[in-house]
Parts: sequence; C-alpha cells; structure tokens
Amino acid sequence: GDDTKMRNGTCPENIFSGSVSSSSSCSKTASEQKTSSPPLLGSASLAVELTRDAERSSIGKNIIVAEWGEKRIVRVEGETGARTPLVVLVPPPAHHEKIEMESQGQEEEEASHESEEVSVPEWVRVQRPNHLTYTPFGDLLFSDNRDSVGVVYRLKEAVHVQPISAEQSRDAHGWERSTMEDQADQNNVDILFQTDGVIEGLALASDYSMLYILVASPVGKTVYRLPLDSDDDEDDGSGDATSNEPNEGEKESASVFYSMTFEDCEEDHIDYNGNASLSVGSKLSVDAQGTLYMITCPSTVTFLSREQGRVIGTLTSQGSESFTSIGFGEDGYLYLTSPNELRRVKTRIGGMAVPTNLVVPQPSKLASTGGDEQRRQKRDKK
Repeated sequence: GDDTKMRNGTCPENIFSGSVSSSSSCSKTASEQKTSSPPLLGSASLAVELTRDAERSSIGKNIIVAEWGEKRIVRVEGETGARTPLVVLVPPPAHHEKIEMESQGQEEEEASHESEEVSVPEWVRVQRPNHLTYTPFGDLLFSDNRDSVGVVYRLKEAVHVQPISAEQSRDAHGWERSTMEDQADQNNVDILFQTDGVIEGLALASDYSMLYILVASPVGKTVYRLPLDSDDDEDDGSGDATSNEPNEGEKESASVFYSMTFEDCEEDHIDYNGNASLSVGSKLSVDAQGTLYMITCPSTVTFLSREQGRVIGTLTSQGSESFTSIGFGEDGYLYLTSPNELRRVKTRIGGMAVPTNLVVPQPSKLASTGGDEQRRQKRDKK
C-alpha cells in the first residue's frame, strides 16, 4: 500500500519537497526526511465533476481531488478507480516570468535569430492546489498559494480530459505533466488572477458572470470580484490584485468588493500569520440569491449583500470554535467545519445551483454547435 511505499522509499520524491524529477525516486532515508521541510500530505479540496445535462451538478460519477502530497489535481474515475492527472504543471505567476526574462537579458535577443522556434515560458509544478470550482461551461477553476503569491488558474474544458487506465494511473505518479505531450503543446491552463496574499476561497456569483476571490493578508481580508467570460464580453477576465491598474492588454481587472482588518476581531484572539498551509478549507460561499457568506474572524461568518458588499448579518460561535471552512449542502443547510466539529445551520435560502445544460460538448460534437465554438474563441482571445 501507500504507507509501505513511503517506508521503503519507493514513493514519488515530490511528496517530500522540491524536486519532481522523474529520474530520481523517493530514496531519502528516515533521517534525511526529518531534516527536510514537512511533507504536505493529504488532499486540500474535493469536487464532483460536472456532467452535461445531469439533473443536478452534484450528480457525477467522477471525483476531483487536489493532492498536496503529489502536488497535482487528479480525477478519480468512478468506473475504474484510476486517477487521471488533470493538472501537474501551471504557468508561472507574472512576476516570476518577469524575473526570468530580466535574468536572461540580451542573451535571448542575440540568440533569437539562431532559431525560429517560439519561446514558451517554462511552466512550474503546482504547489498547493485548492478551492476546486467548476464553471457552468465545464472549466475547472482552482487556486495555488506559492511563494507568498496567490494565483487563480483555469483548466479549460476540464470535463473533456480523456481518462487513463488503472495501469497508467500507477505509472502517472511519476509524470511531470498531466499528459505525455511536450510542454509547448500545453495551453489548456491559464492565469485568471494573482495577488500578494493567501487565497482562502473561490465562489461563483449567482448569475455565473463573476468570480468572488477571498484573499487574506497579515492585516486583514479582502473579497475581490473578477468578471468571467461570457458570450457578450470578449474580455479575458484576468486581473492582478497587486495593483489598481489593469494588466497590459486587459480591458477589465478584479475590483475590491469587500475589505476588513483583523482589528475588528480582537475578541476572537486572531492568530493568523499569512501561512498558506493554514488555509485549507474554503472560507467563502454564495447562496441562491447571491448573498456571500464569508468567514471573517475565526469564529464569525459575515453575510454580504451581492449589490454593494454591505454587511447584512453575522453568525458566530462566540469564540467556542474557530471555523475552518463553509459551504452549502443540497439539503438546505449551511455547513461549517472547525478543527474538531462539523456543524450545520438550517437556512431559508439554499446554496447556489450550478446548471449542467451549459457544459460545452466534446470537440468532436461541435459540428452543429456553433455557439459553443464561438464561446471557445472568445474565451481564448488574448
């Protein structure tokens, strides 16, 4: 089993730290493992794969798992149990790319005439994938908190990634990318948003036109509102929360929807240091009418109106427990987790339901679905 592999040193090296080279196995001794950085074992987020024209979005045979130990996102196939890698490599955050370009300097310019190949930015291994969120069109949104930078990525048409066999699934533990294709051919993951902070939650607006992003810093929390693609908007929807100005070439960027400081949480005895590893569960959710439910202080949930982000109510444990995640169930309850408990509260308004009739069909079926192809073109337009 997996425990035996970890003990005898045959598990993937990336479980323990830095290197993800497929040429080197997990050969560290017990003493070497103790001196290494702590392993990020376990799963940070789960989601049910969206199925086209299903009765409900939760009706699906496949489960999506954000694996911190393997540093990847996989789909557990309901029929075979195989783990199909969906995301292994991602584009680097913008400032990483700028540093890379500056370090190369004039060397690239001088060598450009020697080759006609297009330069492709080197993708990096996903570090702490989290907050798996499906759009109605079948794209998978997820966050990655890495090197003091929080990034929101999009895996385009994740529902159409072809499954692998159970035998391939065992071999895939050593893969350095989601498929065996060359990196230059991988363009299915793009950056929607990045910030100098820790992303603590993602939630779609009730009309699916916006993505709410909860970002925490050592001084407080901010909810950003990011426009998403639609048939009426050709903007690519990406944004940078480190600046009030849109990125070059963008028509729109994320805007601040709500902000608070930890000075408002003195009674909760805040002990937050901005460590991404402390933020696992999603601390943001939306109900059917668009009201946001946000864990602000450790034992307080704040309700925000969808129009202006005004505080319209709160829910608190009065300091008895710190809430770690929040989300709606299909039974009409609002669920809250703490380090030791799972709580639920009956609500008059249930959670937002994601439609399934908007999922884009597989490319082979696009002959009679020109609208879906048009949506693809608008989404990918840069």
